[in-house]
Amino acid sequence: MTHSTMLRTPNLADDQILRVVAGLRPCRQGGLRLESQELGSKHIIHNYGHGGCGITLSMGTAHACADLIEKSTNRNDPIAVLGAGVVGLTTARELASRGHKVRIYAKQSGIDTLSVLAGALFLPVGIEYDHPDIGQEKFLEILSKSKQSLDALDPERYGIDSLPVFEPEYAHDPDFLFTNGTIAPPVHIDKLPLPGPPRSGRTFESMFIHTPRFLNALIDDLQSLDVDLKQHTMTSADDIERLSEESIVNCMALGSRTIFNDTAMYPARGVLVHMKPQDLGYIIHDGYKYMFPREDALILGGCFDEHVWDDTPDQKIADEILSHHRRFFGVD
Repeated sequence: MTHSTMLRTPNLADDQILRVVAGLRPCRQGGLRLESQELGSKHIIHNYGHGGCGITLSMGTAHACADLIEKSTNRNDPIAVLGAGVVGLTTARELASRGHKVRIYAKQSGIDTLSVLAGALFLPVGIEYDHPDIGQEKFLEILSKSKQSLDALDPERYGIDSLPVFEPEYAHDPDFLFTNGTIAPPVHIDKLPLPGPPRSGRTFESMFIHTPRFLNALIDDLQSLDVDLKQHTMTSADDIERLSEESIVNCMALGSRTIFNDTAMYPARGVLVHMKPQDLGYIIHDGYKYMFPREDALILGGCFDEHVWDDTPDQKIADEILSHHRRFFGVD
């Protein structure tokens, strides 16, 4: 297949750079942890290990987590949610929507967390898909439920677009992600409609979530559902025991390594270059080098540095990201 319309070239000049940021993806050997645990007098439901696709999977895991907690919790029992990144916020929203009394305990919330740094393409990356603890079938079920939940939201209010994604031939995602109808099947293109060196690849449509607007809408939802958000820092399992709630949902991601001694948790550092916003209307997905046109910034990524705990922005990596994209578009 050919694509006759050449897409607009992004402006990648130095004067477009706003900032360089970095964050640690909460990865886990074995992938998602969605299971129950008894800890002293507390009943814990774990919901973490989303890796590089927290927003993609968050509403699906929120639904699965709420199903788990309703098997063991009376409707009138208060529930504590630990953590207020996108996974904690969506979990609290799902529980409160079902009529539960919810309180969130978190050091930071919403737009002050790692969740706000990147644009969010609906595509599960940076996570184990088929570990026996979850399994590929369950993973796809969660992905599908997340897609259904996002489709049901007001796209304007929550900042959700449908955009074409272009991938060069060498950067393909696993084919099974496109076989269950959740993400539109990709179409091969003999020559991608992009400036720069000629290259073949493929394209597909997927949702793109503008994270600041999405997180702010979730926080507004929680306020309307009377969810209490309490600033609180957990330092050990003893802090869990002191909470007044007996039913607890743990969405602390990397914090679970310390608080719950989950040594399977590890970080994968990502570095991003935020440039002045450009309404390009398309996404480039080139493995962990990607371009997302977020409404408040053009996001250039990135890297996936496993087991690196330093989230200080690295200018050397940022320079390499810029050089890669400039070469990709033939503007270096």
